[in-house]
Amino acid sequence: MFPVNDNVPLILEGKTQDGTRWVIPIDRSPFVIGRKEGANLFLGVEGVSRKHAVISESTDGWRIMDCCSTNGTYVNGTRLCKEHLLKHGDSITIAELRFDVVEQYDVENNTIIINPYTVHFEKMLEQRAILSYFQPLVSFCDQAVIAYEMLGRGAFPDLPVGPIELFHIARRLGKQVELSELFREEGLKSAALNHDGKLILFNTLPEEMDLDKLCRTLGRIRNSHPKLRLGMELHENTVTDVEMMKRLRRILDDIDILLVYDDFGSGQSRLSELLDVSPDLMKFDISLIRDIDKRTPASRSVVGTLVRMAKDSGIGTVAEGIETIEEADVCKHLGFDLAQGFYFGRPAPF
Repeated sequence: MFPVNDNVPLILEGKTQDGTRWVIPIDRSPFVIGRKEGANLFLGVEGVSRKHAVISESTDGWRIMDCCSTNGTYVNGTRLCKEHLLKHGDSITIAELRFDVVEQYDVENNTIIINPYTVHFEKMLEQRAILSYFQPLVSFCDQAVIAYEMLGRGAFPDLPVGPIELFHIARRLGKQVELSELFREEGLKSAALNHDGKLILFNTLPEEMDLDKLCRTLGRIRNSHPKLRLGMELHENTVTDVEMMKRLRRILDDIDILLVYDDFGSGQSRLSELLDVSPDLMKFDISLIRDIDKRTPASRSVVGTLVRMAKDSGIGTVAEGIETIEEADVCKHLGFDLAQGFYFGRPAPF
């Protein structure tokens, strides 16, 4: 057992497939393990639940408890059904990851890695080990491909593939802007080699809204890819400062890049602010589109009204996340210009 009041954290040791050692001090109670943002130990691999397990200090030592995870938490090969008092030599298995409870490390001579992905993530950025994917946007009129949204996937051993998991890791390391830039730069290189005149949409983060820096970034993009038709996607929640958005609009107009509002309707949409600086395209969030064919007429009418308001302002409209023909038929009837979703095409490399 571990003494509770000796100021010595519980230590877990894990190893990746290439033999790299993770040393993780459990230096707070409770210590949450899972794949949700804010977990003390974020494990972005398949089989890990959002809140998978928790380690807590008690009067007699440190205890681990499974949090009703889908695939279970195992200690010494046995699935937990109640709290377990940890001792030196215990092994904890979550998904395919094993951690051993070990003696305290000499912190002066050993690197303590709180986030086990740190080294791998830095190498991924250095080696630019990502893949670029593109998802089509099609016209409701004739289902012709009008544009592609540029997306990224991880391609580095011992790191997740999915962008959501990678951005969780990046934010914990303060590297979210670097990851966004890497996805964008590699995607545009691929688009430049394979484009056929279609519009290419790229994403930005709220953290990238330093306009002086963003202006330089966008200028480099345009200088590097003068022949690409480009659109910059911006989440609607970023549109909080109308004067800033007016300046951004002027910057984009000067270098011939369209402005696209993404995820419209996902939160507290500010229509007046959104329409004060009209985008070229407005992508309606998947939450407004999913199962729209099963909703009440009144609910569909609200979406239709928003579509008409956008079109009356000269804004093109996109229905995101369409997965069925029934959803597509309703969205077409409501007047959407473009469609995006698995029904029309999954993200794939060029």
